[in-house]
Amino acid sequence: MNTPRVAKQERSEQTRTEILQTALDLFAARGFAAVSLRDIADRVGVNHAMIRYHFGGKEQLWRESAAYLFERLEQEIPPPDLARDPSPIDALKRYIRAYVHYCARHPEHARLIVQESIEGSDRLQWLAEHYIRPNHARTLGFLENVELPAGIAGLDPVMMLYMVVAIAQMPYLVTAELRFVHERDALLPEAIEAHAEAVMKFIFRDA
Repeated sequence: MNTPRVAKQERSEQTRTEILQTALDLFAARGFAAVSLRDIADRVGVNHAMIRYHFGGKEQLWRESAAYLFERLEQEIPPPDLARDPSPIDALKRYIRAYVHYCARHPEHARLIVQESIEGSDRLQWLAEHYIRPNHARTLGFLENVELPAGIAGLDPVMMLYMVVAIAQMPYLVTAELRFVHERDALLPEAIEAHAEAVMKFIFRDA
């Protein structure tokens, strides 16, 4: 009896997700100022007024799309429980490898952060407070509770975190450059796996 209502709710949720993902793609590619709600509506194929009705203005849509991004990160690569894992260093390796694959699936994540970091916007400050700082605090906790390889043990943990993030993300920030300069497609499955393996060898070379 409720099937039509359920189907309508599912379509509505699917449309909402598509709006959030499209907003992320455009904000990440063009920057906040260069994207309009109409751009997003046209890309999704919905009425511009519908986006405004459900999400309010562009600023609120940006926040909701950024929240969706970090919630998806948590779902796709949940943090390891190092205290319960018999081999904390192996758990950390699996987590970093999974993060490389996440970066390849969702290059808009790093691109969005870079766009906002260039400007140092209030949006980035909000994102840092609600998502990035807690995420980093948890990751730094991992690093403090694992016996790290000799090559990186003793480094400033914050800078080490940024170095790991950088080598994981970089090919997916500059996919066009890799294609133009080296004729490489960084998003091929075998290229992603090769990069993940290289990241492992670079970080854990002394392990």
